[in-house]
Parts: sequence; structure tokens; C-alpha cells
Amino acid sequence: MAVRELKQRKGFLLFSLAVALGPWIIRSNYMTSVMILIAIYGVLSLGMELLMGQTGLFSLAHPTWFGLGAYVSGIAATRGILPPMASIVAAGGFAAVVAFVIGAPVLRLKGFYLACATFAIIIVAQVAAAQWTGLTGGPEGLVGIPALRIAGYTLTSDLQFYYLSWFFCLVCYLFCSNLAASRVGRALRALRDSELASSSVGIHVSYYKLQVFVLTATMAAVAGGIFCFYLRFVVPDSFGFPLLLELLMMTIMGGLGDLRGALVGTFSVIWLKEALNAYLRKGFPSISSEVDVVFFGLLIIVVLIFMPKGLVGGMDQVATFLRREIGRER
Repeated sequence: MAVRELKQRKGFLLFSLAVALGPWIIRSNYMTSVMILIAIYGVLSLGMELLMGQTGLFSLAHPTWFGLGAYVSGIAATRGILPPMASIVAAGGFAAVVAFVIGAPVLRLKGFYLACATFAIIIVAQVAAAQWTGLTGGPEGLVGIPALRIAGYTLTSDLQFYYLSWFFCLVCYLFCSNLAASRVGRALRALRDSELASSSVGIHVSYYKLQVFVLTATMAAVAGGIFCFYLRFVVPDSFGFPLLLELLMMTIMGGLGDLRGALVGTFSVIWLKEALNAYLRKGFPSISSEVDVVFFGLLIIVVLIFMPKGLVGGMDQVATFLRREIGRER
């Protein structure tokens, strides 16, 4: 176990170094903007991984917390209620309270009943954001969001948001990794395997389920706040069913049960979508909206058939095979 933890720490340090040096090695504003989205969506995927992969909670309300964080921080900053950075913190706290109030009764449901209840939350929240025109701007969106300021320093470039978003993403990954390796993480995995058995050995089932539900909602809301100040424009369509499908694709393709899969899946899905936009849609302009659905549907089937543990599991298998072959040659 110690050797595995050491390898994981080395991998995390190397990945962090690559993230830090990436914009200076590949000088491209386009790639920087895409990597910002990967960092923000990576936080959402980490939350989905904690819920589904670690705890076994099939909750679909994650886009709601993301949108709630974006709207709360954007409205608070636009109307001068709070400074931009403080509004992001307030959005995280507000989402935690709302998730606690909603999660206390909803998490008594299980399986598909929980999925249906949390999916209903997405629909209600999106309709409310579209209809509450005086507060959210309605379908036209929330505009006039001021620039983000941190300690008196204004963030205006993509490079600045790149480091902010990836700092938050890596902090969330490190926190979730430590959580998964702790006593709480073992309790969450026990809940995933059997709630009845967990309860029989003294694990407070409802407490841990509500705890991880609130935690992931807070992470998503803070990511939504960063997303809001990056685009400086918020619309209800950004936090609905299409985002949920993308998050499910990222989590499943990366590999359920492994936190690394959240980032690997996010990186793969977003860059594949960019490749589709750049190349495949040129040849299929009349069916551009259907290309993503068909392509990723087939890709998920292939991944699940040949790599049941996702891309991370496949990468581990390849690494193990290479180590064996190198050992035989030696």
C-alpha cells in the first residue's frame, strides 16, 4: 500500500508540474481556454465520482449545483451585494445549505427512485432560472458580470483563469484522494457495497450519504462561480440535461471507482468533442447536432466492452503489461 501511495504522489506531482508548465510550452490561447473548461468540468466529474463511484449514490442533480453557484455568485457580484471572490465563497455556502435541505429527505430514496428525484431537481431549477427574469435574466441570460478580483488583483486573461481553475481542480483532487483513503472513504465504499451490512457494523448510513452529497454540491457550486466569472455570462441552458450527459460520459469513460478516471474522462471527452467540431462536422454539416451523440454512444460501448474499468483501468493494464515485458527482457 505504501508503494502504491508513493507512486500516486509522484504521479500527482508530475501531473501538477505538467499543468504548471503547459501554457509556456504550448503557447496557444485556444488550448488554454479548452484546458480551463477541462479543469472546471474536472471538478464536477470528481464530485460525480465521489457520489457514484465511491458511495454508490446515483444522484443526477450535479448540474443544478453548478448552475446555482454560477447564478448566486454572478447575481451577488452584479448587484454589488458582495465582492466577486466573496460571492464565489458565498455561492458554495449557499449551495451547501440548499443541498442539505434537499438531500435530507431525498437521500432516503435509493437506486432509480433517487435518480428520478434528483433529475427532477434539474428540471425545476432550469425552469426557475428561465422564468425568474427579474433575478436571473431569463432565457437571455445574466449579463454585466464584473471582472473577478483576488486580493486587489483583477483577472482578465485566459492564462490567469487557467491557473486559478487548475489550482482549484488539483486541490479538490488532492482533498478527494485523501478523503477516499481515510476512514470516511472506507465507510463510503462500504455504503456502495451494501448499506445493510454497513449499518450492521455501526456506520451511520444517512449521515455519510448526506455528508458526501453536501460536499460535492459545494465543490460544484464553487466551480460554477469560477465558470461564471470566466465567461461573464450565464444562461440556463448551460446547466441542464446536456451537461448531465457529458458528466456521465466523463465519469463512465474515465472509470468508476477511481478518482483518476474523473480527470482522464474529462480530458478525453472534451478534447474528442473539440476534434469533432474541428474535423468530422466539416464533412457532416447537415447532421452536426447528432454527431456527438452517435460518436460518444459508440465510444462508450467500445470502452465498456474492452475496458470495463474505463480508460484508467485500460492504462493500468497496458502499464502492467509493459512492466512484465521489460522484466522478461532483463
